[in-house]
Amino acid sequence: MLELPHSKLSEQSAIGSVLLDPTRIDGMDICADDFFIKRHKVIWEYLEKVNADNHEWDPIMVHNRLEDAGLLNEIGGEDYLLELQGVAVQPYHSQHYAKEIKEKSNLRKEIDILQNATRMAYDGVSQADSVIGSLMQTNGLEGQNVSNIMTEWDKARKGITNTIPTPYPDMDKKTGGIRKGMVTIFTGRSKSGKSMFLSHWYNYLGSRDIPILAVPLEDKYNITMKRMASNFGNYNNNMVDAGGNYVLVNGVPTWSEIQDHQLQKAKDCLERVSKYPVYFWDKKITPDELKSIAMKYKRKYDIQAMFVDGAKDLKRPSGKYNDTGFDEEISQKMCEIAEQLDIAVISIHHLTKLPEDEMITCNHIRGSGNIVGDSRSVYALQSKGIEKFLGAIKYSPDYDADENLTTRIFHCISNNHGNTSMKVINTNLSNCQFIEKTRS
Repeated sequence: MLELPHSKLSEQSAIGSVLLDPTRIDGMDICADDFFIKRHKVIWEYLEKVNADNHEWDPIMVHNRLEDAGLLNEIGGEDYLLELQGVAVQPYHSQHYAKEIKEKSNLRKEIDILQNATRMAYDGVSQADSVIGSLMQTNGLEGQNVSNIMTEWDKARKGITNTIPTPYPDMDKKTGGIRKGMVTIFTGRSKSGKSMFLSHWYNYLGSRDIPILAVPLEDKYNITMKRMASNFGNYNNNMVDAGGNYVLVNGVPTWSEIQDHQLQKAKDCLERVSKYPVYFWDKKITPDELKSIAMKYKRKYDIQAMFVDGAKDLKRPSGKYNDTGFDEEISQKMCEIAEQLDIAVISIHHLTKLPEDEMITCNHIRGSGNIVGDSRSVYALQSKGIEKFLGAIKYSPDYDADENLTTRIFHCISNNHGNTSMKVINTNLSNCQFIEKTRS
């Protein structure tokens, strides 16, 4: 009898690569069921468990988990784990090993499908259509047809779409929402409040139990969490951070320490938002590493979207690219992540210099044309040059005590899968508030 397709050496090398360099596992698109040899299935399953539970780990932790589960002897003991590390002399070939394992796994699945169909054919049951559909799925293709499209339409009519919502449902109906499997750009002027708006957006998604990954490369985890708490509780984050603020007492600026009840409110809000399914990665990484991190969080938490705040701050491989080449790699990698993981990727980009009286357009986004061309929609937080436009659409602009414009427009300025739209909002950036504005 012929032996089913598999490669013992590739399976050993894949496991050994990960034992030597645990960071490799996040870039290897395989699972335990893709392995043919039983003990390799067991080892890979525990590699994934240890990787999911720890940001950093080593072979000793895997050894201990297998031992605690009573499986160490079953896989060949400590000696076999050491042997596997000796096989993988070049961990950087890990994706090649994974690809061969996946190809052999697909071949075994095809053989199983065909054998089952043959048995049923002998019993007089035709399996032709089923075989074709199953083989297409095995090879990573979706058997799309008219029925699939009609099902999507029926779901859309009931409000069920493959999208990520913004905080404004009526705007999403016009634009079609933020599509999964695609890249969306979000931009705004410096100091316009776009990072604070993201905290507002994260709270909105978190309160609806939509798991997301936030990659705040500019403002980091602590700052983002403080803003989320401030947005949730509508309190002055700067005052809490400083421990108080200056108030006028008989016309004299006097320091006033934050009160216990104010600090307790901030703590309660921070505790509340920390329970949202909003996960963070704020360390500097390359585009390839970003993909690995996204894959890890997709496996562990089934994230539906990834927000990259500061795409320009991704780590550039030394001496590899000029600015245009690196922009293109970032853009291509974002598209790969969105499509392969079927998540929405929202990439936050900076702007070129533009006159104070101009509203943002796609032409103002910093970087090569590929960034906008590869995205499916572009959103901007408009903060300047909007007064006349607001008047034309029957809204009155608002200002703070220092005559700074506090009105913003959350604006879908380009959309390849629906209409453009906008939402006029009032802001209180000290409290991270974005409130829908009514017409004057």
